[in-house]
Amino acid sequence: MVPYLLTGLSVLVAGVIHWHAPRAFWRATLTSTATILLLSVAALFIFQSSGMLVSEKTGKIADIADSMLAVTGLVTFFGLLISIFVGWFLNVVRR
Repeated sequence: MVPYLLTGLSVLVAGVIHWHAPRAFWRATLTSTATILLLSVAALFIFQSSGMLVSEKTGKIADIADSMLAVTGLVTFFGLLISIFVGWFLNVVRR
């Protein structure tokens, strides 16, 4: 459930930022990527502290501190892709 919440949040953030800055595509893309990164990492820590990140195999709460560098890199790449695709879609729709 957590990945679906973060994906919806990412699409919403990218859509809002690109909607408000239609002419500055790359600035809006980088801004929304940074915002998605910050919100996703903060949400992961919130979900971990609330107990939502429970391993299905062991039943223990997942520890994301060990793999934080990999998580940050993957979320940045994911946020960049979402931002580019949402921005491109909104540019096509607005024309």
